[in-house]
Parts: sequence; C-alpha cells; structure tokens
Amino acid sequence: MRLVQSLTWIIGSTLLITGSAYKGMQLYQQRHQASAKAYLCRIVQTGPQREALKTTYLAELMRISADRPVTVASFDPLLAQKRLRSCPVIKEAQVKLLQSDTVYVDYTVRQPIAWLYDFENIALDEEGIPFPVSPFFSPKKLPEVYLGIKNFYWSRPLKDRKAELALTLLNLLNRLSMQVRRLDVSKATEQSLGRREVVIILEEQGFTKILRLTPKNFAQELGNYLELRTQLPPAPQTIDLRIPQLAFIEDKKPAQNP
Repeated sequence: MRLVQSLTWIIGSTLLITGSAYKGMQLYQQRHQASAKAYLCRIVQTGPQREALKTTYLAELMRISADRPVTVASFDPLLAQKRLRSCPVIKEAQVKLLQSDTVYVDYTVRQPIAWLYDFENIALDEEGIPFPVSPFFSPKKLPEVYLGIKNFYWSRPLKDRKAELALTLLNLLNRLSMQVRRLDVSKATEQSLGRREVVIILEEQGFTKILRLTPKNFAQELGNYLELRTQLPPAPQTIDLRIPQLAFIEDKKPAQNP
C-alpha cells in the first residue's frame, strides 16, 4: 500500500514539474514571438542644437525605413551608432533603445569655421576635418582657406603642414578681430624663399587689404601691420611684410584669385 502511495506521489510531482516547465516555456515563446514582431515606432533626437539634422535623415543613416519596418529584436544600437558616426557631418553620436520601440539618438554636428576654397561646398571645423555644408546647413559667410590640395578623406583631419598652419593663422586672426575674406597658404612650403609666402585678404573699412607674410614669422609681421594700419589710407592695397623692418605697399589692386 505504501509503495503504491509513494509511486502515486512521485508520478504526480513529475507531472506537476513537467506541466510547470511547459507553461514556462510557452510563456517565454509567447514573449519572444511578441518581441520579434514588435517594430520600432519612433526616433527621439537630442543634442546641443535643436534638430540639427532631419529625423528622416538620421533614420536613413541607421537603415530605418517606414517602407521596410525594422523589428526591435533585429535592431542593433551599436551598429546604428557606427553608421551615424560614419557621416561626415556628425561629430559624435550615441544610440540607445528605450521603451521597447523608441530609438534615442544623442548627437553633435560639426561646426564650420572656414570654407575649404580648394573644393565646392566643403567647410572645415576647428579640428581641420572637412565636411559638406549644403543641404545640411544654411549658407554662411565664412573665411575661405586655400591649401592647394587635390584630395582629402571624410571624417579625418587634414594633416598637411599647410592645413595646420592655416588653422593656427585663423585662430590668431580671430583673436585679433580681423575680417578675413581669404587665407592662402598654398605656397607656404615652396622650396624657393622668394616664392614662399602666406597671403591674407582682409576687408577693412570697405576696402581690400592683401597681406603677404612669411610662414615662419607671420605673428610678428601681423603685429607690424597692426602698428602700420593706423597710418594707411582707406584704400585697396597690397602690403608685403616678409622682409624684417620693411613694408612694401602697392596701391594698385591685384587679382585676388590664387
């Protein structure tokens, strides 16, 4: 009798455990299927600038499309983040999945400090990284930088000596509150001393002033120009300051294209 009761208890316990495991497996499968069928519904973007880029463009970069909905289970935030960072306009980006169906994007776009005159529609940020301006930003009045280069790489800073010189000069000219139209450093590394120069085109009192400086002593030569400026008439001039203690002034306005 006791043997029968024991067998009955063992069989009942086994059925109870098996039934609980089956129910648990069913619940897991149901939740997994529901998650697999859930789709991304919205994108929330934040950053220093309010909607610096269109949400539709961010979605396109992350491969999210209304025509081809992306399931929550198949969405990879790290891969989406990598795709955003590969865009030349985006400086930094972080992507998270919130509330099961919402993609949260926190990003920063590059800020132009000068036009890269060697190419159309290309600007430089403070790190010397080139990126396209239109159609992402409204037209801006910025100084032009001419380097004399033939190519560049997206999302990489220009490491050319002339590019580094141009950024240094721009920072100095900004601190001096000079209105720069164009900065030409294309001949800054010429082997011939006679051809080696930096050309700065300024706008002062409605007239164009063209400064010719040396790549090595440009800071001192700019200081000399500031002292000389108070004695110059408001007229277009070319001023060559490359020889120490001397300034060659030409009143005739030369061609400005490099």
